[in-house]
Amino acid sequence: MSLQDLYYNQRRRKQRSIESFDETLQKKSARNEVYRLRRARNRSDQLSQRSTNLVHSQIEVNVPERSCGNMSEACEFYGAFYWKNEVNSSKKYCCHDGKVCLPNLTEAPDLFKELLCSDSQEAKNYRQHIREYNAELAFASMGAEIKAPPGTVPYCFRIHDQIYHMVSPLYSNELNKSGYGQLYIFDSSEASNRRIENNQACLHSVMEKLDTLLRSINPFAESYLQMHQLIQSNPVLNVKMFFMEHPDLDLRRNNAPTSRTEAAVIFVGDDG
Repeated sequence: MSLQDLYYNQRRRKQRSIESFDETLQKKSARNEVYRLRRARNRSDQLSQRSTNLVHSQIEVNVPERSCGNMSEACEFYGAFYWKNEVNSSKKYCCHDGKVCLPNLTEAPDLFKELLCSDSQEAKNYRQHIREYNAELAFASMGAEIKAPPGTVPYCFRIHDQIYHMVSPLYSNELNKSGYGQLYIFDSSEASNRRIENNQACLHSVMEKLDTLLRSINPFAESYLQMHQLIQSNPVLNVKMFFMEHPDLDLRRNNAPTSRTEAAVIFVGDDG
């Protein structure tokens, strides 16, 4: 250490010895503020430089233009429109020259058309609370282990392991409140009353109409009611119901429940 440094340190110690506590605190606060501003400026410069580097890295020069043409071509088999240059390497169109034939979409029930398109009070209420109606009229509840991403990244709905559906018992008890599939053993009015207890914003008339519609088109509702009637007529029997998948069912799709895609089979007795 040089003589100049020794002299400077000695002078600083003497100066601090005659300073009051408030003066020392003020100087320390001023130094901390200077350091904070300096760190913030350096951090801002680093972020600015990083952003500039990212922009430069994403800029491509002389990118060739690729155009698919106008959507003016029509499939000669089914009339679907496609881009003029939209053909694959084998020169086949969307339907592989008529080999792929998709069935027409089934016509939606008139009740759904009215609730989704009209301006009535019931239709407005249905569209506003459509998630509540959907949840209350479901036959099972979805279950899964939800694991949010770690850290401070934006939230996304992430499921760990597999998804399963929880089906309530046919009859309610102290542990299992009436809900889901077991409500279809009641008449539409009583079932709607129990659903409205959990969703006061929904309309009873809309809930009852939807319940009646599902009973007429959904095979699961008929299976629940059939099982209930069988138990009522033979209370001593051990009755079980299984939902069996049709071998032709495509598990990659959300298939509508029909008697062909899934079947609810009722077994009487332990031996079936």
